[in-house]
Amino acid sequence: MTTPPTHNAAAAPLAHLAENSDAAVTRLIDLLKIPSVSTDPAFKPDVDRAAAWVADYCAKLGLSVETRTPNGGHPLVIATTPDALVAPGAARRVLFYGHYDVQPPDPLDGWTTGAFEPTVRDGKLYARGASDDKGQVMMFLEALKAYRDTNTLLPCHVTVMIEGEEECGSISLPAFLEQDAALLKTGSAHDTVCVVSDTCMWDANTPAITYALRGLVYFDIKLHGPSRDLHSGVYGGSLANPATQLARVLGKLIDDDGHITIPGFYDDVAPITDAVRDEFAQLDFDENAFTADVGATPFGEKGFDTLQRRWVRPACDINGLYGGYMGQGAKTVIPTFAGAKVSFRIPADMNPGKVAQQFTDWIQSHNVGGCRWELENHGEAWPVAVSNDSPWLAAASRALESTAGKKPALVRDGATIPVIADFKNQLGIDTLLIGFGLNSDNIHSPDEHFALDRFHLGCRTHAALLAEVGAMG
Repeated sequence: MTTPPTHNAAAAPLAHLAENSDAAVTRLIDLLKIPSVSTDPAFKPDVDRAAAWVADYCAKLGLSVETRTPNGGHPLVIATTPDALVAPGAARRVLFYGHYDVQPPDPLDGWTTGAFEPTVRDGKLYARGASDDKGQVMMFLEALKAYRDTNTLLPCHVTVMIEGEEECGSISLPAFLEQDAALLKTGSAHDTVCVVSDTCMWDANTPAITYALRGLVYFDIKLHGPSRDLHSGVYGGSLANPATQLARVLGKLIDDDGHITIPGFYDDVAPITDAVRDEFAQLDFDENAFTADVGATPFGEKGFDTLQRRWVRPACDINGLYGGYMGQGAKTVIPTFAGAKVSFRIPADMNPGKVAQQFTDWIQSHNVGGCRWELENHGEAWPVAVSNDSPWLAAASRALESTAGKKPALVRDGATIPVIADFKNQLGIDTLLIGFGLNSDNIHSPDEHFALDRFHLGCRTHAALLAEVGAMG
């Protein structure tokens, strides 16, 4: 049972969304059918097709649309409300950011139905991108459509920015923001807030506003050895095996207490205050249930609980290992090289550039028997946070309470959205992270899905949020 919206500017759009919910799902399904995998060049035509779909949708809403390809990357769609669609005297602006690109669908045999064959089962829509992030992008676009279809002037100005490189590090966005920020037409930073729906609710019944994210440092490392794969019977024990040396070095990265062993790594990590501990305790988080959902048990840095490890402590993960013979059966070779994907998640106060240099220095300090390192930095992103007493956060809380019928939880997240820090550093604006996914949505995994009741809640919430921002004056 929801409570009435605080401001009647959203009344007609909210009623329209309730009456036309099935049509909104049909439109989302059309977008989900496009395999817009940004990290694989083979899908480039599909990425372009998804960008064109989003641009056309925005144009049909009456927005002024431009599509850019900064640095020759994937298309960036920017759509802005003309004054005719906005209520006279509206002073505030919402910059909505999202992405239409998706993760690769692999492993394909893990899907019950095709990754790009959207299917509704038990009230959930299954497809790659359903929750991350096409479904959540469409919630905002459907809210705008509801205002347009009911001839309701928007209570605030709106700029929509939907990119196609988020899943591969938003490589082109920093240069775009530096060179073409004026295209966003955001006005003064004081009057503008960025809204992102790419995060989760606290649970299936409790909405959440995420006010802090960890940063990211991501490396692809290779250790090169002999000039070709060698017979391990002929050469075994006579020269350094790069796979063995790589495993030996990476095995030293984290000690038995879960601490990262790089010298000076924790120098900039802020201690956890009693206030933060109390804040986390009030959330009544069940760490055993959290890990049991994925068939695991709590484990990590000694001396900290799961929320602390996820939200305010750094983490290092080996995301993949490759090299040598990877097929079925036996093939006794010493590989010419071995590689690994290594990432760091860093909390507030840590500098991603410093972490990258520390890792580089550490890995090159090891004796690897004459093998040669090749290090490729795939990207860095700063951690971000919004003050708990922000008037923007208060407006979002009112909107969520009006549509969900309960106050939202204020939470942090251990994940990273690289462009959020760029919005703060280059545009000077804060970001509200109001997501409607769940950790159980299988994002980045087979059978990704999005519950339709949460999709519709998101549509209503964004409509109410626009009214709340407009009422700020």
